[in-house]
Amino acid sequence: MHASNGYRSDPPDCGFTEDPGGVQTVSCSMAVEAASGPAGRTESTSTYLAPHRLYVPSDPAVAGHARTGEMMTDLPERADLGQLRRLAKELHRAAANGDPQARARISAVSAEVRLSSAQLALAREYGFASWRRLRDEVERRRLIDSGDVDGLRRLVASDPDLARDRVQSCLSAPGASVWNYVGVARFHRMADHDRMGHVARVLLGAGAPVDGLEGDGETPLITAASYGEVGMARALVDAGADLEAIGKAVPGGTALAHAVAFGWPEVADLLVEAGAVIHDLVEAAGTGRLDGFSSENASPAEQARALRAAAVNGRIGAIDALLASGLYVNAHAEGATALHWAAWEGNAAGVRHLLSKGADPTLLDDEYEMTALGWCRHRLNEPFGWRDSHRTVETLLVDAGSE
Repeated sequence: MHASNGYRSDPPDCGFTEDPGGVQTVSCSMAVEAASGPAGRTESTSTYLAPHRLYVPSDPAVAGHARTGEMMTDLPERADLGQLRRLAKELHRAAANGDPQARARISAVSAEVRLSSAQLALAREYGFASWRRLRDEVERRRLIDSGDVDGLRRLVASDPDLARDRVQSCLSAPGASVWNYVGVARFHRMADHDRMGHVARVLLGAGAPVDGLEGDGETPLITAASYGEVGMARALVDAGADLEAIGKAVPGGTALAHAVAFGWPEVADLLVEAGAVIHDLVEAAGTGRLDGFSSENASPAEQARALRAAAVNGRIGAIDALLASGLYVNAHAEGATALHWAAWEGNAAGVRHLLSKGADPTLLDDEYEMTALGWCRHRLNEPFGWRDSHRTVETLLVDAGSE
């Protein structure tokens, strides 16, 4: 599995099941701010708000969804077009044989009991205006999930709107553009490949707006920065993405602020090299570029946040510089030590160096009363969001005496 799968939590609690028709689906329940334990947020929700929630679309303008008031069913995340065709045939057959429930479903969209009517009924129940739009959505997500770049290129060439249409997925924000799905698919482990950069270039070539659609909660670049999709970020930067656009997960923060907060140093380096502005001590520490930024005039809270940013991004020089200025290695940022946050993000270099500098692995966070090892293991127990490096972090903390 690609090692950079995942970052941004709130990881959904998901499990795969099959509906009565045999279609595989992923049922998810997102953690919210009131959830217990550090899972369900990347940082304390007093600073970072989780932008993604489960939803059932109701806006008829979103992605060709059905009219408001019609029965809505979530399209399975791993929908199979062949199975959907069989369901439509079964619905048509049942209606033709006089089944009152089947006839009622078809009559909601057509006065005639035909296979095409059954297909339309099924599409409307899943929130699409037509069978073709449902079919194309299933295919679009399959191609993105599998990394079939050539297939995706053919699909969007046949209908360029598919490079811009909003996506219907419980794993994306309400009414999100397809960019959002591209950015989060590997985090949710719907995709297991390293070709999202190529996927992004295909979408851009077909007319996908580089800075997303009007009304999107964040730009595609901020999504890529938040989830560590470096290939996608590079494609967007090459296409002229706005480096200084503001997002929501880090209030008032640019793509660089999101990459730093969510522990993606490779994306942060790419953004800085592309000309992104380093705005404050926290971003400077997270990028390992402290020149011109002094911690002397910073508040204790900002200094602690800077140490956290350095730790979750493995910026060893920045950690040393901050500690040399007199900052306490066990200082709390948003209720936990830098060691806690580095463990949560699975940054082995940051954890190892903090331990060498005297970080106490037995300390508890303020809210959940867990050690750094507890945070690491909580992350490992989530279905999404953990990284391969979390296993290394777990070993380091056990060896250091954390419980």
